[in-house]
Amino acid sequence: MQVQDIVNAVSIDTRQVLTASGNDANVIMSWTDRVHKDLLHSSLYINQNLNITSITTAVATNAYTLTPPSSIRRIVSVYDTNFNMSLTPSDADLDQPTPTQSRVNEEQGRSSGTVAFASPYQAYKFGGIPEYFRFIAPTTFIIRPAPPDFPWLSTLSITYEQLVSDLENLTDTLIIPDDGLDVVVAGVNWMAFAYIGRQQEAMSWFQLYQQLKGGNRTGVIR
Repeated sequence: MQVQDIVNAVSIDTRQVLTASGNDANVIMSWTDRVHKDLLHSSLYINQNLNITSITTAVATNAYTLTPPSSIRRIVSVYDTNFNMSLTPSDADLDQPTPTQSRVNEEQGRSSGTVAFASPYQAYKFGGIPEYFRFIAPTTFIIRPAPPDFPWLSTLSITYEQLVSDLENLTDTLIIPDDGLDVVVAGVNWMAFAYIGRQQEAMSWFQLYQQLKGGNRTGVIR
């Protein structure tokens, strides 16, 4: 499915008030780009925009540089393939993730009148296995805790959402497959009818667009 396919459909739906070539086509293309990105970020087609990369951890190393096959928008999940566990995302200070054992030690110290000091790795629930991660765009990946020794090394499989490239030419191919023609056209029609001042029709297309984004098939206004 190319941009021109969307432009042609929108031109027909607007009864050729907007033509399928020239400046009108360029305007419709700009709306197509916006709708395309919205769908890949927040609809049932988000799965079309996922990719996978991986890293192998190193002893006493927290920070890594990712080399993904495409640019990362955000990380969706991180899975430790050696120890069969998922890492927890953290936007806070990774040096202080309120680990389980440290709270236990604090309570034990209060009850005994002494304060127990655990090793940095005992402070985490699983010891030396990485438990938390943080992504700093464009390629910095941080884990806590760092593996303390070779038995704790593993491979982390990272699923991420890609940055969506701009649609800049009528011959550009959309990431969304042909199956998504209706939802793309509905979204662009919403903007097109608002642009030409037909607010009631614009609202109808907006409502259909929202339904189709979630996978509700209700039929297309044509």
